[in-house]
Amino acid sequence: MPKAKKADIQPLPEKVETTTEAQETKEQETRYSADSLRRNARHLFHVNPEVVDGALYGADGEAFTITEVKTLITAYLQREVR
Repeated sequence: MPKAKKADIQPLPEKVETTTEAQETKEQETRYSADSLRRNARHLFHVNPEVVDGALYGADGEAFTITEVKTLITAYLQREVR
């Protein structure tokens, strides 16, 4: 069997996540009450419970995924103090 030339080798296509895959992943993630997330703040997010309170202040809903809360905490901690 002859060796393939570099010009003959085609790169593998990159995997592109479609919206349906993203939606399925989002639906599979468990939602937790704000109180439960607050009680486990140190273990889950490595922050004090007060930080979770501040990050969730004004957020829509009563149940959140861990990924959503991590995003909210990051945004909360990066806010400019007035």
